[in-house]
Amino acid sequence: MQYQLTPSDIIEICGIIASLLVSIVAIVISLVSLRQNSRMIEESTRPNLQIYPVYMNSILYIVIKNYGSSEAYIDRIDCSHQFSQKETMGDKLGADIFSRIKGAILSPGYAIKCPLIAHKITDNDFRFHLFYHSSEKSYEAEFHFNISANAPFADIYPTSDTTNGHLKNISRELRDIVKTRL
Repeated sequence: MQYQLTPSDIIEICGIIASLLVSIVAIVISLVSLRQNSRMIEESTRPNLQIYPVYMNSILYIVIKNYGSSEAYIDRIDCSHQFSQKETMGDKLGADIFSRIKGAILSPGYAIKCPLIAHKITDNDFRFHLFYHSSEKSYEAEFHFNISANAPFADIYPTSDTTNGHLKNISRELRDIVKTRL
């Protein structure tokens, strides 16, 4: 005995195949959305370290700041410039001044400032290669800047004949604090 498909059986089989295809497409779309959401969450919660120069009172600070929303562990910082003792603030830092930062933890919003004597620096082009990680993933970033181009003019502070030295120093420090918050 042979079974023959009726038109209603063919319609049911087509319906089953169509719902199977729709279900497979829905599962694929859900998986792609989950991966994309995971990447977006990781990007929004990851540490984001930046290196940039800031001038304050003829001192050049190389600032390493975490702009992300989770803590960062510094693995290594390579700099194209070899610092001399005359460029650093004393002989305690040495030529490889960024080697001491290895293992540092930067919380969100925290910054490390490396002071340098600006007028004694011979090379204006700095290249940094930064390696860091979070609790889950490793990152690396490259930074290149010309320290002369970032601060073409010296800090200029308004003066007054009636202001004594202490008030001048306080006003300069307050302006420098404001500049570092920018």
